[in-house]
Amino acid sequence: MRPFEENFAKMLARQSMKYEELEKLVLDWGKNKGILDSSTPLRQLEKTQEELDETKAAVIKFMQSVDQTLLNGEDEETAIKNALEEVIDGIGDMYVTIILFTALASQLTKTYLNKEIDSVECLQAAYDEIKGRTGKMVNGLFVKDQ
Repeated sequence: MRPFEENFAKMLARQSMKYEELEKLVLDWGKNKGILDSSTPLRQLEKTQEELDETKAAVIKFMQSVDQTLLNGEDEETAIKNALEEVIDGIGDMYVTIILFTALASQLTKTYLNKEIDSVECLQAAYDEIKGRTGKMVNGLFVKDQ
């Protein structure tokens, strides 16, 4: 079985793959669709914003489904499950757009700085920055100390 077929079979069987395996599949998909050859980091950020807005709408719908069920005491499990699937899809779509954005940005950094970047490196850099951060919760948001 070829690697693509093996990974597709895993996906169909819902076997968990490591992040790096999924990232490679997303990059291969982006290459095959022409995104990595003809898009730009800015256009990909616009796509990320679009997916973020859709995910926000899905979260609102999910919360409303939960509230409706609690208020009415009705069994609206199907509505909640469907709304949750939309949230999961939205989060996944944001990951895809961020992985593709990172690849497009890496093309620029390689051209101008002779340095490639990847999404795991970016996540590591962000974690290194926040791991010792202090702050407090204000209206449901973490606000870092100055």
